[in-house]
Amino acid sequence: METRKTGYMIRRIIVSFIRKYRWTPSCVAAVFMVTFAVSSYRRDARPIVVLSGIAFAAACYVWGYSVRALKSATWPSLDHLHRRQYTETWDTLASSPSQARAAACGKSDEGQLRFSAQRPVTNVTELAGIKATDNVLEIGCGVARIGLELAPRCQQWTGADISKNMLACAADRLVGLNNVHLVHLTAANLDAFSANSFDLAYSTNMFDHLDQMDRYKYILDAFRVLRPAGRLYVDNTDLESDAGWAGFANGVATAQPYERSPFQPSPTTAAELTAYAKRAGFVEVRTHHRSPLVIVTAIKPSVDQSFDGNSKSAGA
Repeated sequence: METRKTGYMIRRIIVSFIRKYRWTPSCVAAVFMVTFAVSSYRRDARPIVVLSGIAFAAACYVWGYSVRALKSATWPSLDHLHRRQYTETWDTLASSPSQARAAACGKSDEGQLRFSAQRPVTNVTELAGIKATDNVLEIGCGVARIGLELAPRCQQWTGADISKNMLACAADRLVGLNNVHLVHLTAANLDAFSANSFDLAYSTNMFDHLDQMDRYKYILDAFRVLRPAGRLYVDNTDLESDAGWAGFANGVATAQPYERSPFQPSPTTAAELTAYAKRAGFVEVRTHHRSPLVIVTAIKPSVDQSFDGNSKSAGA
C-alpha cells in the first residue's frame, strides 16, 4: 500500500511539473539527442553510446506522450474542496467557457460537445418521451449540452444548476431560443420551483458526482414539482456493468487511500435508484440498462395521493 501511495504521489508531482513547464520534455529530448550524436561521432565506448541512445529514445517517448496528454483539458486542483461543495467545485471547473465545455464532455470543442449529446438525448426521448406541449426541467443542466438539443422539441425548457459559471456558458449557447429559462440553485434541492410545474424532469450525467442523500433529495423534489402524470428520468454509471465496474476498480487502485475528490465519479445500482423513486412516491418505476448507464424512469400518479411507503411499481 505504501509503495502504491508513493508511486501515485510521484506521478502527480511529475504531471504537475510538466503541466507547469511544458517546454521541459522537448528540451530534455534535445539534450539527449545532442549527447547521443556527439558520443556516436566521437566513437565513445560502446556502453556510453548505447546508454545515450536509450536515454534519447526514452526522452522522445516521454515528449510524445506529454504532447498527447497536454491536449486534454488541464483541470484545476480540487484538493481543498470537500465532496459536497458542489458550487465551488463546478464553478472552479467551469472557470472559462472552454473549461466548462470540457467539464461537460471531456472536450472543449463545440462540435464535439454537441456530438456527445446525441446518446443522452436519444435515451431521454426514447425512454421518457418529450412532447411539443411539455414543460421540461433538467436538473444539473451544466452548459445546456442536452438542453440545446431538447428545447426546440418542447414548449418550455428550464435548466437548473448549482454553478453560475456553468449557467453563464449555457446562456451563451442557448442564444436564439425563446422558450428557455435558466435557474441558479443555491443548494442541492429544487426549492426554487413551485409544485406541479413540469411535465418532465430529467437528470443525466449528474448523479455520478452527488452524495447519496442528495440524489434522493433531487428525486423527492422532482416528485413535488412534477404535475400529475409527469415523467421522471434519471441515470448514472451502472456499478454492475463491466464498464462501470472497471472505472470503480481503477478508482480503488489509484485513489482509495485519499480523500474523495468532489469530481470523483460514484457509480450506482438499479436497486438504489429504484428505491429512491419508489420511496418518493413514483409509480411505474422501470429500470433500463444501456451500458455504462443504468436508467430509471417513473411516473407521478395521475391523482395526488399521500405517500404511505407502499407505492407499486413495474420493472423492465
